Amino acid sequence: MQDSALVSENSSNKLRHEDLTQLSFPTHSFDVILSFDVLEHIPDYRSAFAECARTLKPAGKMLFSVPFDANSVRNQIRAQLRKDGTIDYLLPPEYHDDPRNPEGCLCFQHFGWEMLEEMKQVGFSSVWALSYYSQEYGYLGDKQIQFLAEKSPRAYFAGQD
Repeated sequence: MQDSALVSENSSNKLRHEDLTQLSFPTHSFDVILSFDVLEHIPDYRSAFAECARTLKPAGKMLFSVPFDANSVRNQIRAQLRKDGTIDYLLPPEYHDDPRNPEGCLCFQHFGWEMLEEMKQVGFSSVWALSYYSQEYGYLGDKQIQFLAEKSPRAYFAGQD
């Protein structure tokens, strides 16, 4: 693949396809990043978190959701990508719906509380777990959690322009 940002036709719209572990955007490109139920499908999620931190401007924010077990301190790694590109299944495979693939998309991990510290290690200054409930909007039951990560207003990354 020559370009990490492939563009494909979808009706009259062009969609950008990026590898979240190797984004093509310059450092400090975005004020906000939104990611909903994506990071569990990325084998090297730490690199994805680092790339999000790199591409956010100082004081930038990332709002995201992932499968999260509020009763678990540790992340649960379900599968790993081997160096030869094959998959090592540590638990029975779990696939999530994918509109582009009828077989679904492999879930590599479920996250626990250690994820918040991992995000700080790659460049976020603060990370919050936001729990919510709304009968009016149909967010029912327990453990409705979104995460908000923020970079320091004085964030600096080596190699920035």
